[in-house]
Amino acid sequence: MTDTLHPQSAALLARLPAPPKAFTPEGARAGHEAMTQWVCGPKPEVAEVADLVVPAGLYAGLRSPRGEAFDAAGCPAIPLRRFVPRPGADRAIVYLHGGGWVQGTLDTYDTLCRQLALACDAQVFSVGYRLSPESRFPGAIVDSVRALRFVCDEAARFGVDPAKIVVSGDSAGGHLAVTAARWLKAAGLPLPAGMALVYPVADRRLDSGSVKAFGEGFYLSRAQMAWYWEQFLGDTAIEPTHPDLSPALAGDLAGLPPSLVITAGCDILRDEGEALAKRLTEQGAPAEVLRMPGMLHGFIRFGAVIDDAASAVAAISDATRRWCA
Repeated sequence: MTDTLHPQSAALLARLPAPPKAFTPEGARAGHEAMTQWVCGPKPEVAEVADLVVPAGLYAGLRSPRGEAFDAAGCPAIPLRRFVPRPGADRAIVYLHGGGWVQGTLDTYDTLCRQLALACDAQVFSVGYRLSPESRFPGAIVDSVRALRFVCDEAARFGVDPAKIVVSGDSAGGHLAVTAARWLKAAGLPLPAGMALVYPVADRRLDSGSVKAFGEGFYLSRAQMAWYWEQFLGDTAIEPTHPDLSPALAGDLAGLPPSLVITAGCDILRDEGEALAKRLTEQGAPAEVLRMPGMLHGFIRFGAVIDDAASAVAAISDATRRWCA
């Protein structure tokens, strides 16, 4: 069951401070920002970077697969950051950042989105969805669906081919990506050409073999992941097996686009990500798995200290080019 920690992963763990005795949103966000300064590396140059907004109230009336409707108050403005690798690039990636629905910003994911834009020869639209605990479930999902619809509806304005839009995300962002695609499918709306899911959150139960193997001492702990879930859900009464929380258990994945699921060998989320890929494939939405041996959760953002971060970006590039040929 266990994987061997890569030497670069071990060196990274040795540089990290001791885990906090108690988790707080402020502490999580400060730690995330501080780590960003040394793990992400320099920002590569792209042809254009622009900050945009999905207007408040746009797509009010959106319904979840459960039939819940969201009025204008539930559809606030959403910040987007657009990265254009070169004039004429007509592919697009809508990127949903990780961070346990609690942390992560357009700024802390700026470097990765630039890398993806250049590697995939695609415009990248990074989504500043609402964070928890200030906005609980399903706020981040609603924002993700609205951002995907906006990029699709405004494709001509951005010079994007609407048939060449991919959704991608890491960790909590991977959960948002596949869940947003499910919501779009349920509403009969256009779907992305593919889904690039990087160590996605996919099972609320937190009882997989990799949770047991890597639950403490491997960067993302079981206790921390349980706390993230508490921040996201609050007092929401919803079963842990509900597909909006646990897409790896969903029965409504048929008809979703093809996927690439990248997992990290020494990550508590490894097994649930791979279970999601299996579930997708079983329901006719083929998903390929790329497990990166010895890697820790979060590694795709750690390009300054982890060589395999570039390998994961290259894999997303290969999949994006196939889906958007």
